[in-house]
Amino acid sequence: MIKSYFRPTSLADALALLSDPEKNAQPLGGGTSISKHHDPNTAVVDLQGLGLDKITKLGGRITTGAMVRLDDLMKYPDTHDGLRRAISLDVTQNMRNMSTLGGWLVSSQGRSIFSTLLLALDVTLTWQPGGIKIQLGDWLPVRKFDPPGLLITELTWWSQPKLEFEYVARSPQDEPIIIVAVTQWGSGRTRVALGGFGDAPIIAMDGPDENGAEVACRNAFHDAEDQWASAIYRREVAAKLTNRCLTRINAHPESED
Repeated sequence: MIKSYFRPTSLADALALLSDPEKNAQPLGGGTSISKHHDPNTAVVDLQGLGLDKITKLGGRITTGAMVRLDDLMKYPDTHDGLRRAISLDVTQNMRNMSTLGGWLVSSQGRSIFSTLLLALDVTLTWQPGGIKIQLGDWLPVRKFDPPGLLITELTWWSQPKLEFEYVARSPQDEPIIIVAVTQWGSGRTRVALGGFGDAPIIAMDGPDENGAEVACRNAFHDAEDQWASAIYRREVAAKLTNRCLTRINAHPESED
């Protein structure tokens, strides 16, 4: 149940509301995560009036407001085709119309294909107050207990590096139990993210080239065992999926940095 509703028209007002301990306020984006909040003393701060729903491209980098809907990101012409496919696999059409980027990152779990790809792209988050910049990979492990600010306002990533992903699910209707996303920039830098296990996707490798990627995946999934799959299975399949992604990447023409 929601105790109070606020709709500020400036970022300063929103931050003041969110920082007031007496209000116990939570940010409200698309409403898909706040609807699961059962604290009877919850107040919400609606972010729709803050102008955080824009997408821009400058110098080969895409910057999105945290209030950008997933459906709008899919329709943006410079969105990587891999991100479009990941969103379509993760999120139904109705939810894409509601879910925001910021809300998705706050609430998604390790079995999200879209979040795994964003991690592979080395997304930079901007937090307020203070305009604090932090990489998604540094924030995800601590997001539940040590946020760097009150509110995510922006996300930024390179628009068109080489990006490939593979996943395995027990059935077409199930969430994945293994996700591999590989990004490679023109410099040769190669970054591998793994999902399908735990509370959030993880980085297996981020190096100057692709050497050692398969071994890195095996090491990263060393203890990745749960009711859905054994660690041995995840290790071996992740290594094979990484090799597939790299094979496709090496078959592509050069991409932007």
